[in-house]
Amino acid sequence: MKSLVAAALIAAVSSIESTAEAPQAPAQFDIVSIKKNTSLEAGGGMRSLPDGTSVMVNQPIRSLIMVAAPVPVREVEGLPDWAMQERYDITTKPPAGSTREQRSEMMRTMFEERMKLKAHVEQRERDIFALVVARSDGRLGPQLKPSTLDCSPRPPGTPPPPPPTSFSEADAQGRCGGLFGQGVIVSGGILLDSLVLSISGLAGRQVINRSGLQGFYALTLRFALPRGPGAATGAAADDNLPDFFTALQEQLGLKLQPEKATIPIFVIDHIERPTEN
Repeated sequence: MKSLVAAALIAAVSSIESTAEAPQAPAQFDIVSIKKNTSLEAGGGMRSLPDGTSVMVNQPIRSLIMVAAPVPVREVEGLPDWAMQERYDITTKPPAGSTREQRSEMMRTMFEERMKLKAHVEQRERDIFALVVARSDGRLGPQLKPSTLDCSPRPPGTPPPPPPTSFSEADAQGRCGGLFGQGVIVSGGILLDSLVLSISGLAGRQVINRSGLQGFYALTLRFALPRGPGAATGAAADDNLPDFFTALQEQLGLKLQPEKATIPIFVIDHIERPTEN
């Protein structure tokens, strides 16, 4: 009898260990579309839809690579030339009800599977910007107001709203998320913690949110793109528009304050051109 009991206990423990050690499948998007953009057009941008779908049009991989980091980063080292110069159209759609953390894991999975990404994070001291309210009385700019939309996370199992058939500036003003185009940022409701992640590239440094503004905000920001080799031309580079820093202060009532901080740097060890579909 003792031997039977011992055998049963060993079998039970072995079953538990086998279950505990079974690797979990990585979180994945329902839809991933990657195509090289050969249009040679200057336009493009990135936008996120209310159902979590992310659309990147005519952008280099460097514009998206930061979201593959396990922690929020602004600076990436080790990217090959093609990742900074070649342009791609990328659309990702997560399963309904997925969280932001799950979508971040899905993005890392996409890079690992489709681009063979291997990378690590290092801590280094850098010059950064802190996003703060520009006026001492706390008054905001004319194009930044508390959102009237309900942008709170949906309960698990709640079906997302149908995706829009188009995503113009007018559409963006009536939706949570944001439209990040050439010389324009529009949102009907966005957290400033999310906004700083999107404007770091425009600022040229990592930006952290020290505005003290809580909750979701509606905003419209228009600015001139920098002039120089390879800069966009046309309406998006309108000389009548202010530069990004000036527009941020005049239109939103915010400013970027220089600081020093130790920040995470995403170091690329290996990456390959993505497989297209």
